[in-house]
Amino acid sequence: MNLGDVFAWPAGFPILLLVPAAWVFFRTFDRLRARRLARVVGPRVGALTSELSERKRTLRRGLLVAALALALLAALQPLGGKSVHGVERRGVDILVCLDVSRSMLARDLMPSRLERARREIRELAEGARGDRFGLVAFAGSPRLMAPLTRDADSFTEIVDLADPLSVSRGGTDLGAALEAALVALGDAKGEHEVVLLLTDGEDLQGRGRRMAAACKARGITVHCVGFGSARGGKIPVEEDGVETFLKDASGSEVVSVMDAKSLRAVAETTGGVFVSAAGKARTLSDLYERRILPMAKKAFAGGGGDSRGNRFQWPLLGAYLLWVLEMCLTDRRRP
Repeated sequence: MNLGDVFAWPAGFPILLLVPAAWVFFRTFDRLRARRLARVVGPRVGALTSELSERKRTLRRGLLVAALALALLAALQPLGGKSVHGVERRGVDILVCLDVSRSMLARDLMPSRLERARREIRELAEGARGDRFGLVAFAGSPRLMAPLTRDADSFTEIVDLADPLSVSRGGTDLGAALEAALVALGDAKGEHEVVLLLTDGEDLQGRGRRMAAACKARGITVHCVGFGSARGGKIPVEEDGVETFLKDASGSEVVSVMDAKSLRAVAETTGGVFVSAAGKARTLSDLYERRILPMAKKAFAGGGGDSRGNRFQWPLLGAYLLWVLEMCLTDRRRP
């Protein structure tokens, strides 16, 4: 038997050795007292003491030693009974990968794809409680802008700063974003970690799907949220103080279309889901309530369990009652 399962202070178990030491002390004291009395009184000692009084004294000593034993047992804080207890919810670690490439400036979602995504992230962070949020901004290369934090205000301030100038390379590399997310999550095993990939981009070289397989191997679920419409949108740029639209090598205006097929494939590889933000409000918040919040509740439920409560009061009460009984058996007569 493990003493730690029986007592809250198992290291103090040696103090119980005071119990036999106290019994030896009382018995030795009584013998010395009897011898001293015999030397003083002489042969008449038998007339002053009786077998009944000796038994009464022995009983009193036994009660005192038993009271001491119970008091010391109370000091060890015995555990008993079972009660279901809960712990503070650990929450979910949510790593947001936000596409800040120039195509996210398209206005087929108003006021723009990027601003709509930022609004959704702010709403999600402000509504969640107990979760940690991190931010990876990416285009052709990723950048960890906010490590995991529970400070929602600081997180949303950093989200507002994410734009195409936040990264050093243009384009859209979903694989690089997921790779950076795995690094930011450290040794996470997916028990309460999730990645939100917010983008309009295509997975042209299939690297996003390959990194999704790496996320799956780590147990990390990736949910993809597509920002853009089926008809697509032109990408605004500013030239000489005048707003125009991005053109390709042939001089035609580029129309960016959200690639739902690629994003759905990335999400399904990890067991996640793909949702489109087009024509919907509170896309991220709804996704959180349907797929992420249940993870938090599961972590909270798993934090509870059977707990053995401290029962020091009972032996302490027993010690007090034995002490009172010993006082009642005193040989002293009241005047």
